[in-house]
Amino acid sequence: MAGDDAVTCAILRFQAMYGKFFVLFTSAPVWFAFAGLALLSAPGASQSQAERPQFDAASIRISQSSDRPSTRYDPVRVDLHRASIKHLVRRAWPVPDYQVVWPEWVGRSSPLGYDVSVTFPADTSAENLQLMFQDLLATRFGMMMHWETRNVKAFEVRASERGPRLREAANPAPPTDYPKYSTKTENGLWHFSSQLGGAPSGLTVGGFLEAINATRVLDLPLVDASGIQGYYDIDLTAPAEVPDNRPAASELLGALDKQLGLKASLKTLSVRMLVVDHLERIPTEN
Repeated sequence: MAGDDAVTCAILRFQAMYGKFFVLFTSAPVWFAFAGLALLSAPGASQSQAERPQFDAASIRISQSSDRPSTRYDPVRVDLHRASIKHLVRRAWPVPDYQVVWPEWVGRSSPLGYDVSVTFPADTSAENLQLMFQDLLATRFGMMMHWETRNVKAFEVRASERGPRLREAANPAPPTDYPKYSTKTENGLWHFSSQLGGAPSGLTVGGFLEAINATRVLDLPLVDASGIQGYYDIDLTAPAEVPDNRPAASELLGALDKQLGLKASLKTLSVRMLVVDHLERIPTEN
């Protein structure tokens, strides 16, 4: 992908799916969790390794492929192709990226992709699936973590005084593992859209803000404090700056307010952080 027509597809995790679903996304994936104030720990975070449920079978290999990352999900199996370590961790603890303190090597080293196949009982809940990924990370990557509360500067997002200007999703996507969005720059305008070629779509406000965070336009995260529920078809435009082909932070924040009725205010928030104390880059053998 090159030029002003570059499109970035990002993937957001909302809930486990009970039916087959397949999705392709970019070769430089960014992983997102269900957004919100992110002040609470993930379900089961206090459980010891011995108490956590485990996958019936699990295979992890460093990917040798140059294909795009992909995911295949059905009621008893998940196959991840070229998944990043961030994706694996955030499958286990579904929190926004700003809520995770990563080891230095995660951002410093060339990212590896992992081919992961796991199986589990058909009646496995989304919460237990998270616990199974926690166990996988502990046993295969030696992951150790803890929770601590830190003060974080962020843009707190609420409905503006005029009220939100959001369109309910016309063709809502069924519960899937990864709803999608795209961004592109064309004719001097940066454009964000949750609608891809008429396919079922829709983002929550929290999920939309997490997607905007992934564009790295802003130096500080957007945190959802709107309390707005539901799924929406979201389109947002802002003037793009040269040569970055993306909007200035002030233009993006202004567009959120004027076009969507979402007001961002700079604040210092007390956030419960997932601190990764140890994480191996190379998993143990199968």
